[in-house]
Amino acid sequence: MIKDTLKLGSNKVIGLDIGLSAVKACLVEKSGKNNYKLSRYASITLPEAALIEDEIQKQEEIIDAIQKAVGRLKTKLTNVCVGLSGPNTVARKLQLAGGTNDEIEEQVSWEAEQYLPFEIEESSMSFHNLGENEGGGVDVLVCAARKDILLNFKELVENAGLKVKIVDLNVTAMINVFELVMGNKLDEPDQSWLLLDLGAQKTSFIIYKANKVQFVKEMNIGGVMITEEIQRQMGVNYEEAEDLKSNGDENGNLPEEILEIIDDVVESFFSEIKKTIDFYISSTSDESLVGCLLTGGGALVPGLIEGLEALLGVDVTILNPFEALEYDEKGVHEEQINDIAYRGVCAIGLGMREYK
Repeated sequence: MIKDTLKLGSNKVIGLDIGLSAVKACLVEKSGKNNYKLSRYASITLPEAALIEDEIQKQEEIIDAIQKAVGRLKTKLTNVCVGLSGPNTVARKLQLAGGTNDEIEEQVSWEAEQYLPFEIEESSMSFHNLGENEGGGVDVLVCAARKDILLNFKELVENAGLKVKIVDLNVTAMINVFELVMGNKLDEPDQSWLLLDLGAQKTSFIIYKANKVQFVKEMNIGGVMITEEIQRQMGVNYEEAEDLKSNGDENGNLPEEILEIIDDVVESFFSEIKKTIDFYISSTSDESLVGCLLTGGGALVPGLIEGLEALLGVDVTILNPFEALEYDEKGVHEEQINDIAYRGVCAIGLGMREYK
């Protein structure tokens, strides 16, 4: 407390992503304006249903995973930036009339109340001014979370012996990495990009254009649906189903029946993507999509990239943070790189934050 009051000590934070299937923790070093290096990274698998959406089901197991993940970072740092996601969080772009900071804040409170799925008095909310829009007003990105959910996660992390200094939304953490990787490709005002984070129980859908977030939606569809369907149809437990989905049979091949299950779930995913993209185009008349980037463990599902390219008519690639991010070979092992590229983007985005 004395250090905080006197502003002593490091402004660095541990990036902590408490996901539905694993806890990921990392340390990111910053030098200059946009130079980042991943110095350490750790991922600890969570047991089935430890976390359902944003409801904590197995507190002790999650605390143990947090302690193990942070322990592997081998750091004395205890300050954390933790990410939130799920149905009790909101990220939305609003168009406002503009004015002074106080006037914009009043407008945010008034407008956001119409869009929050919970009472504004029950929420913790913040916003970022994106700048002027074509209509002469301003665009702001509003982020909110239900206060009790936020406090539950804060307590969870503090019970693991850490200090929560920043609470972010996972979706904005991913956008931090997306902007870093894409660089000046995002300067073109007439091109929009789709960023998809395919998690275990949800998929985040983000449209980005003219250096601004234009549209955000969280869809309740993810890789665990494939696992559950394999469990049901093959009569195996959760761990066996996950192994079949990821590694196939004893020869490393995916059996025909597993491929059929994957295809059925992926078709449902494509249907949701199509509905969402159609809604965005009909409400904005924006048909300028030029590319799609994927992140999350679900991006490893066979046939997903090819199917999305056919659906969207644009190139689909993996958002690889190492295109713009260095890593410390002493702290990050070569065999971790592929897993981090798919599953570690959110943790890296959280770790890029600084406590001020």
